[in-house]
Amino acid sequence: EEEEEEEMGSSGKLYEAYNELHGLAQEFETPFDAPAVLVVGHQTDGKSALVEALMGFQFNHVGGGTKTRRPITLHMKYNPDCEVPLCRLVSDSDPTVVQVKSLQEIQAYIEAENMRLGNEPCQFSAKEIIIRIEYKYCPNLTIIDTPGLIAPAPGRKNRILQGQARAVDALVRAKMQFKEFIILCLEDCSDWSNATTRKVVMQIDPELSRTVIVSTKLDTKIPQFARSSDVEVFLRPPACTLDGCILGDSPFFTSVPSGRVGSGRDSVYKTNEEFKKAISLREVEDIASLEEKLGRSLSKEERNTIGVSSLRLFLEELLLKRYMDNVPLIIPLLEKEYRSTTRKLHEVNQEISNLDEVKLKEKGLAFNDAFLTKLSLLLKGTVVAPPDKFGETLQDERSNGGAFTGSDGLQLPCKMMPNAGMRLYGGAQYHRAMAEFRLVVGNTKCPPITREEIVNACGVEDIHDGTNYSRTACVIAVAKARDTFEPFLHQVMDGLCTYEFYILNLFLWSLVEHCKFSQRIFLLFPYMHYLIRTFGILFTSIPRLMFCCVPTSGISQGKRCKQLKDINVIKVEDFVYGLLKMESLLCNFDC
Repeated sequence: EEEEEEEMGSSGKLYEAYNELHGLAQEFETPFDAPAVLVVGHQTDGKSALVEALMGFQFNHVGGGTKTRRPITLHMKYNPDCEVPLCRLVSDSDPTVVQVKSLQEIQAYIEAENMRLGNEPCQFSAKEIIIRIEYKYCPNLTIIDTPGLIAPAPGRKNRILQGQARAVDALVRAKMQFKEFIILCLEDCSDWSNATTRKVVMQIDPELSRTVIVSTKLDTKIPQFARSSDVEVFLRPPACTLDGCILGDSPFFTSVPSGRVGSGRDSVYKTNEEFKKAISLREVEDIASLEEKLGRSLSKEERNTIGVSSLRLFLEELLLKRYMDNVPLIIPLLEKEYRSTTRKLHEVNQEISNLDEVKLKEKGLAFNDAFLTKLSLLLKGTVVAPPDKFGETLQDERSNGGAFTGSDGLQLPCKMMPNAGMRLYGGAQYHRAMAEFRLVVGNTKCPPITREEIVNACGVEDIHDGTNYSRTACVIAVAKARDTFEPFLHQVMDGLCTYEFYILNLFLWSLVEHCKFSQRIFLLFPYMHYLIRTFGILFTSIPRLMFCCVPTSGISQGKRCKQLKDINVIKVEDFVYGLLKMESLLCNFDC
C-alpha cells in the first residue's frame, strides 16, 4: 500500500508539472510539447456532456446551438480528499494568478464570456479558458473542449451562420495542428460511412494516428438496429471504413444521462454523486441492451470500449504514456530555456546598471567621437557594402533622389555621364554626382544682378565712410552663387546619404549595447543628416566650384582667394554648429 501511495504521489506531481507546462506553453508560445486531449465534434454531438461525464460533475452550459465560444482547458487531478470539486480559474492576463471559484462562479464566467463574444464581430476566440480542478472522481487528464463545428445550409439567407462555421473551423484546425494533442473525435451517427467530424479531423491527421473516435449517444442508437449483424458492424467497423489506424484499434461508445444537477424544479439530480451513479447505471443498461440485440455476451475487448469509464481509463493510461515518453525530450528543452532566460536576465541587469548619468554621458561622447571617425572613413571610401544591394546606377540615383535638369528643364542624357550603368556608392558615386553637377553648372546661365542689389550691397566701412567695392562684389557673388547652386548641392548630398547611413547603422549597433539608446540616437536623424551634408560639403571642391562659376570680371586673384576663404569660413562655422548641437544632445541624453 505504501508503494502504491508513493506511486500515486509521484504521478500526481508529474500531472501538476505537465499542467503548469501546458499553461505556460500556451501563454508564452514556447515549443514545449505538453500532451492533452482535444475534444472535436459538431454541435449537439454531446461534447460538453461527455467532458462533464469524464470529470464526474457538471459545470458547463450544455444544449443545442453554440454554447462554447472559447476553448476550455481543464487540468483535472485526482484528489481523494476533495469531497467537492476544487476549481481554480487561471487569469487571462497573467497565468501566474489563480483564483479559487465555485462551480456556479465558473459556469457564470463561461456564460458571460460566451455572451460577450456573441455580441462581437468575431464571435469566437482562440484564447483558452484555463481551469484547474481537483476532485475525488476526477481522472488525471488535461482536456480541451473546443467550440462545436457547424454544418450550415447553403444559400444567401444563411450567410451569418456560414461565417460562424468558417470561424469555428479555422479555430479547431489551428488547435489540431499541435502534434502533441490527442484528438478525441466525436461522431453522432449509426453508420460509420457518414464521416462528419472525421472528415475535418483527417485533413489534419490523415492516418488518424493520434485520434480516438467516440460514438456518442449510444442509448439512442441501439433501438435503431433491427438485426444483430448491424450491431456487429457498428461495434467492430471494418478497417477500410475508418480509413486509418485509430488509437485503441476500435471506436469507443458512450452514453451520458441528459438530466442536470441542481436544486431547482428542472434538475434531475440533487448532487454530483447521483449524476456519477446515473452514468454508471447507464453503462450497465447499454451493455445489457447490446447483449440482448446480439443474442450473446460481449467479449472483454468489446466491454472495454463501452461506457464513459472505459474511455476515461484508456485516455488516462494513454496520456500517462505520452507524459513518460516526453520527459527525456522536455528536460533538455527546459534546461536550454532556463539558460537562455538566465543569460537574458543577466544582460538586462547589466543594461540597467549602465543607465546612470555618468555612464550615459561617457557612452554619448564615445559615440560622438566614433561617429565622426566613421564618417571620415566613409568619405575616404570603403567596400563593406555589397554593390548589388546598396549601389546605384545613375538611373536608380535619379529615381530615388531626383534628377538634375538643365536650363531648358530637360534632364541630361545618361550617356553623357561616366560610369552611368555601374552600381556605385560612396566616393565613386560622389565623383559621378560631381561630374553631373559640373555639366549642370556649365549649362546654367548667370543670374541677373539689378542696380538695386548693387546699391544695397554697398555699405559703410568701419574705418571710413566710403564704399569697399571689392567687398560689395564678393557679397553679391556669394549670395548669387548660393541662390543658384545650393539646391543642386543638397540634391547631391541627399543622394549620397543612403549608403552612409547603412554603414552608420551597422556601426551604431556594434557600438552601443542598449537598444533603447540606439533608438533614441536615431531620433536625432535631422541633425545627423545636416551634419553629413555640411561635413561632405566642407571637404569637397564644391565651394570652389560655386565660386568659380560666379562672374568675376574686374576682381584680382588675391581678392578671389579672399572670397574663397570667406566661403569656406561660412561652411566651417556651419559644421562647428552641427558638431556642438550633436555633442550637446548626446551629453544631455535621457533614456
